[in-house]
Amino acid sequence: MTEVLLRKSAQEVEIDHLLAEEFACDPAFSARFLAACDLALYGFRVTATIAEPSLGGDGFGDLLVEGTIADGSGAVLLIEDKITAGPAVRQAERYAAFAGVLRERGVVTVLTILVAPASYRGERDRFDACLSLETVSTLIASTDPLRLAYRRRIIESALAKKAAKGVRVPDPAMLQLKEAYLQFASGWCAREGLNLTFPSLRHAYYDGDSWVDGIRHPELPAEVTLRHRFWTTSKAMSGLIDLIVSPISVGDRKAITDCIPAGAHIASYSNGKGIQLSFPVGELRQRTGFDDQIAAQALKTMKTLVDWYRANLA
Repeated sequence: MTEVLLRKSAQEVEIDHLLAEEFACDPAFSARFLAACDLALYGFRVTATIAEPSLGGDGFGDLLVEGTIADGSGAVLLIEDKITAGPAVRQAERYAAFAGVLRERGVVTVLTILVAPASYRGERDRFDACLSLETVSTLIASTDPLRLAYRRRIIESALAKKAAKGVRVPDPAMLQLKEAYLQFASGWCAREGLNLTFPSLRHAYYDGDSWVDGIRHPELPAEVTLRHRFWTTSKAMSGLIDLIVSPISVGDRKAITDCIPAGAHIASYSNGKGIQLSFPVGELRQRTGFDDQIAAQALKTMKTLVDWYRANLA
């Protein structure tokens, strides 16, 4: 019998929606979940669950659970699910940054929680709490034994995948897209005299590895990097070129704020430690393939940002 390996993203999404349904449909699940996390949110009552929430424009999370506690104040759980993949770029940091944004908006209590197999060794200590998938399986309850068995098998399947050492399910289309992009970028920069350094091509990518991060220019300070996000959301139909300055001094923050280039969007970065300027560009997706015109537009935008920084802050 041929072994069928599920895609990482599909299986993690299944866990996301499993947890979302438990929080939304079983009033007692949140109490069991929080107790297992050793978190005290007395009287926590779920009011909404959002799978794959935006982290304030800095990527996406896996699950956001909104609720209230006994004193009537708001509380939010930001949950990250992991199976086999390692932590994404600045993952715990991005969760913490968005937690800070929610507190600034008036949410009294915001907690970040990692849900992963017990053997997972990622950024455990950078979340407010960590709960094993093995424990989550025991927290699921139902009066219908068939439903209970079905729900627990979803988690058992995820754990079996984790136990399969060395098994990785890359996305060949994403690898092809990244390879074509980096080859084109190298040739374009050479022709245009733009001395950018890009990260090396990896041997495999998952279908959500849509960023090219840590792009550098030798005449920019070490704290200044460029990033190309191939797409943002299915609805937005847009990519983004970011110029990131982190950490940033008070003087540079004011200088950038005072001379934002036309058409750029400015946002906080790394929980206020830095600043991010973004320009929209066409999106690149592996299902539609590489587009040299979109890539050229993105690279021209990087050149514009490099020239702008050198003229105003260098």
